Amino acid sequence: MSPGTTSLRDGEDLTRGKVAPLRWLGAKVSKAVGQLRSMATATARAVRSLVSSAVDRVRAEVRSPVRLAKSLFMATIGKDRGFGFWWLMAMLAIAVAIGLLVAVLLSPVIGIVAALVVGIWMLIRRSRSSRSRDTAMAGLAN
Repeated sequence: MSPGTTSLRDGEDLTRGKVAPLRWLGAKVSKAVGQLRSMATATARAVRSLVSSAVDRVRAEVRSPVRLAKSLFMATIGKDRGFGFWWLMAMLAIAVAIGLLVAVLLSPVIGIVAALVVGIWMLIRRSRSSRSRDTAMAGLAN
């Protein structure tokens, strides 16, 4: 046999020499991914514990947001609720009622207008596409 030729024996695989480096590379990549996953998990746990402790500290300071809002509101208006306070509350109630009424009345109108705009747009689009098809067919006929 000459030096450049190889012989095959029974059961010998030509790809064995080519697969070994790929197996080695796969093992290295798998190990690196595992290490990266463990580092990411550890970092996520650390961040989660930091956020949890920060939230607990803020919650301990503030206690309840509703209690805080109530105490701020009560401190602002004071104990003396005169004519100005009740006038402000009446105007606020009227404004909220009018706002809700306008929203309820305008919502269906806005929906109908939007449906009309979409319908007109679809009709225009369909008419354009049929015209372009007719033009293309006329060009093929010539």
